[in-house]
Amino acid sequence: MTAPSGNDAEIVSCEPATGAELWRGPVGDVEAAVDRARQAWSTWAAQSLSNRVELCRRFANEVRKEQENLAALIARETGKPLWEARAEVEKVVAKVDISVRAYAERSAQRKFDSALQGTAALRHKPHGVMAVLGPYNLPAHLPNAHIIPALIAGNA
Repeated sequence: MTAPSGNDAEIVSCEPATGAELWRGPVGDVEAAVDRARQAWSTWAAQSLSNRVELCRRFANEVRKEQENLAALIARETGKPLWEARAEVEKVVAKVDISVRAYAERSAQRKFDSALQGTAALRHKPHGVMAVLGPYNLPAHLPNAHIIPALIAGNA
């Protein structure tokens, strides 16, 4: 990938095996993206857990529908074999259910009797906006492995 400087800067992705251009797009504005995430965060965090989970499951279903196209693009863009790219896309889909189970196991509200004859409560709350820098060799799975749990927990 190359990213020329200037106002009309673009990112161009080329297939490593042939040099063929796969896609191109404008360089994004990180500060603007973070600002939009900050603005959306409180609304997202206020959604019920069941709604956040449902939306993540819808995402998994959309990935499943495009599984072969995504795998082909990942294989071409990274130079990895198609079977490995297919496995990566399968992991993207599977991560939603894995994250739902993990959230339930780790984040349930709990009440404890305290040593001082009272009770203590443990509650989890979202922290805010997060960013993920993904590697070239697992461009879908590794970022997704951080993004899905964060979204389920109410982060943006």
